[in-house]
Amino acid sequence: MLTKATFKIISWDEEPFDEPEDGPKLTRAHIRKSFHGELSGTGNLMYVMTHLDSGAASFIGFEKVVGSLGGRTGSFVLRHTGSYDGEKATAEYEVVPGSGTNELAGLAGTGGFSAGDAAEHDMTLDWEV
Repeated sequence: MLTKATFKIISWDEEPFDEPEDGPKLTRAHIRKSFHGELSGTGNLMYVMTHLDSGAASFIGFEKVVGSLGGRTGSFVLRHTGSYDGEKATAEYEVVPGSGTNELAGLAGTGGFSAGDAAEHDMTLDWEV
């Protein structure tokens, strides 16, 4: 079932863990999000990021989502892979197999988002239980 929703970043706490004089900077970012629409609830996300001198970045992360998806309540974990081009972040993600709880036990799916400077960002999740 294809679900469309929006998310809003509630907090973003990023800190470097490797800042060489030459080459890319490595950071970790703890992000809290809220979801609205066919997916509603909260997200707790950790990214590990590589920042290039050009302003671009690449990131991977895991996000625990707690709330309601298509009228089913529970939680699940998304594995993110994405990039930032200096203006817009895009990512693809998949539900970690076996991570669904309660009415979302057995959840499987993939999706993605594209986020710029707006306050809320569109996302999709194509899923099944």
